[in-house]
Amino acid sequence: MKKLVSILMTAAMSLSLAACGGSSSGTDTSSSGSSAAADSGESKGKIAYIVGALGDKSFSDSGEAGMQILKSEGWEEKTFELGDASKADKYEDGILDAIDQGYQYILGSSTYMEIMAKLAEEYPDVKFVGFDENWSDDQLPDNMTCIFYAQNEGSYLVGMLAAGMTKTGTVAVDVGVENPVINDFVTGFVNGVMDYNTAHGTSVKVVKAAVDSWTDPAKMKEIVLDQARNNNADIFYQVAGGSGDGLFEACTELNDVWAIGVDSDQYAMYKDGENPEKADVILTSMLKEVGNSLVSIMHSIENGDDSMWGHTTHLGLAQDSVGIVDNDFYEANTPEDLRNEISEAADKIKSGELTVKSYFDFENDTEYNAYLANVQ
Repeated sequence: MKKLVSILMTAAMSLSLAACGGSSSGTDTSSSGSSAAADSGESKGKIAYIVGALGDKSFSDSGEAGMQILKSEGWEEKTFELGDASKADKYEDGILDAIDQGYQYILGSSTYMEIMAKLAEEYPDVKFVGFDENWSDDQLPDNMTCIFYAQNEGSYLVGMLAAGMTKTGTVAVDVGVENPVINDFVTGFVNGVMDYNTAHGTSVKVVKAAVDSWTDPAKMKEIVLDQARNNNADIFYQVAGGSGDGLFEACTELNDVWAIGVDSDQYAMYKDGENPEKADVILTSMLKEVGNSLVSIMHSIENGDDSMWGHTTHLGLAQDSVGIVDNDFYEANTPEDLRNEISEAADKIKSGELTVKSYFDFENDTEYNAYLANVQ
């Protein structure tokens, strides 16, 4: 388990190259023999990456960048796009298809956890890696591992940012589909706003909405425009996958507002993409290093570490697995004193001096909703 955490920083450097198109088959990400295997054409094994769809410039694409690194190192990899929730009855068939094609490692997000756990019992020779889910060890079969990210910690930082940047006193957090992991983003964001209010004597409010889809940017756009016009919100944090594009589009049509992206550096992704004008409203993004963590765990497996099987690994700010994008655009548009305050909070979280509230701390949704009511 320690090996997995210890190589995250090196994997992060390689993933940055891949995301910018700079990765090559000679990239060394601390996995012995990686470039040699890639140059020789020898396969290290077969990886199936299970996603709903690529192209979200966020969560799924972060994982895909990791897959490209692993391919460059000599792994055979195929991405299986299984569609949105309307195709949920076909998810198991899609994963079975990957197993039937001989893929020995199945990597899938929280959406597929229950299916993967079921199939892990039926296929003991196949290894399953679930990520973005907080399962206890006693829930995991011996041939399955789980990666859980402390998204509440990164969201705390952008909550502070939103509270410090708002001119209207109202900020928004807009999600794709509500579930425990997404609620953890919201909890951390609200905690950041609350602590900023306490420190500065402000009373910033938070409005929240859900699209009920990861792939409905049109509905997200309507929500954001409504929040701006009817709630006077001027900072918008999206945790919505492909639906988040609608938030950015709405912000380009509004005056004097900022968007905050998620999972990947969405400013960079849009600036280098087909809609660079959307980058100009993305103040920063809350990073969740999905690709890094998947590269790291495959390196651990390759190096003979089998300690992760049957266990969940927790990764947060202390492991550089979540955080805030600190790029030139962020620095140019965020006051230095606020940036310093956020950086100090990050250091306190890393050291353990500051503990961020988590959705998983609540006994039930009644407690969760009561917590959110503090800033509504």
